Amino acid sequence: MDRYRLKNIIILILVLLNGFLLFSLGQRRTAEQNAFRRTAEQLSALFQGDGMTLDIHAISQDLPPDGVTLSRDTALEEQAAAFLLGKSLISSDQGGGIYYYAGAAGEAFFRSSGSFEASGLLADRDPADFCRDFCRTFSYSTPDIQLDSSGSGVFSTVCLYGGLPVFNCTVTFSIENYVLTAVSGTLLPKTGAAVAGETPLSAAGALVAFQQMRRESVVVASTVLDTQLCYELQNTGASISLVPVWRIVTNTEDYYVNCYTGGVTTGGARSSGSSS
Repeated sequence: MDRYRLKNIIILILVLLNGFLLFSLGQRRTAEQNAFRRTAEQLSALFQGDGMTLDIHAISQDLPPDGVTLSRDTALEEQAAAFLLGKSLISSDQGGGIYYYAGAAGEAFFRSSGSFEASGLLADRDPADFCRDFCRTFSYSTPDIQLDSSGSGVFSTVCLYGGLPVFNCTVTFSIENYVLTAVSGTLLPKTGAAVAGETPLSAAGALVAFQQMRRESVVVASTVLDTQLCYELQNTGASISLVPVWRIVTNTEDYYVNCYTGGVTTGGARSSGSSS
């Protein structure tokens, strides 16, 4: 009987402890939400005072990822070359970090910087489907392919890493008379080493940096529509790395704020794919 009562007491203590922990967690989350709401309202008022509209719902609460250091993946490059040129490849090291591939469909060059270009008759089927398959296989967002009346067009889309876009890393497809004739851009390795830097800026911090830049330069934008996380590709020649940035979407163009330095870059694609 004593053992039975002791067991019930232990169970009751555990239930009460779990209840206390859940209550504490709920209080903490409520406090964080209230703090974020106050910050968002203050930011909105700050922007309004400068003649710019900022809806508090446009301020993301997401946490920026770590930076990433990437190492060259020649196996992935060969896979991409085979996708574009066919499986029976002839390859050679050209020196200076350049690899050359030739196949039945054409030729391609891949560089240590991650850049590449391929040319020839690169698709043995519908070129639009071929381009979309290439993007799915090698981690690019889906391109918006709309050919003109002659079946021609040039289309670009951004690279994805860990599900996030790399705003200054793209691939471009050239289609002429329903034939894919050229592909060029940057091919990123699919895995890398995380690099923990300084405490990254939140979306609110990035908006403060953006507003300071806006005060110091001519910015036509009048409304902030959204804040989104993405990466910026940094290439020093000796190494390739990705740095987390905030994309600030306005009614005129996009701005990118480095999560570590607060530096602001102007311009960028409005959608996952674009044509020209």
